[in-house]
Amino acid sequence: MTEEYKKSCEDELELIEIQQLHEATLQISKSCFEFKKLCVGLIGASVAVLVKLSGNEISHSLFFVPLLICLGFWIADFTAYYYQRSTRAVMNRKLSSIADRNSIVGFQRDQVKISWFKSAFNLSMTLYYVLGLLLIAGWLSFNYDWIKP
Repeated sequence: MTEEYKKSCEDELELIEIQQLHEATLQISKSCFEFKKLCVGLIGASVAVLVKLSGNEISHSLFFVPLLICLGFWIADFTAYYYQRSTRAVMNRKLSSIADRNSIVGFQRDQVKISWFKSAFNLSMTLYYVLGLLLIAGWLSFNYDWIKP
């Protein structure tokens, strides 16, 4: 026979905190997706402006400026991803705390590992890697006259 669960004041407060952290995690996740969309849009717009400003000539700025944009958005995105992982780790600790306080046997949550390196180099950052590599390859091609201005 199972016992009836009666929320304690501590449980209730931690559940509210978990809900708030969950909402924050969702907002950060949405921001990460928006960063990617903004990055692509801004690179497209900057290339168009640079082409017009250079009189329809290819120059180093055509590769350098989009690469800087890509780098800036990558930094913002992986920082947001790091904080998203951090909030998930806090949520898991609070859930474990509730389980311990209520003597729940066998309750296990996945350990969320947090590191700046793993945040910067994970699959969700693939867009930035691909854009960066394409821009660098184009820049090298232009620099070594593999493509003609």
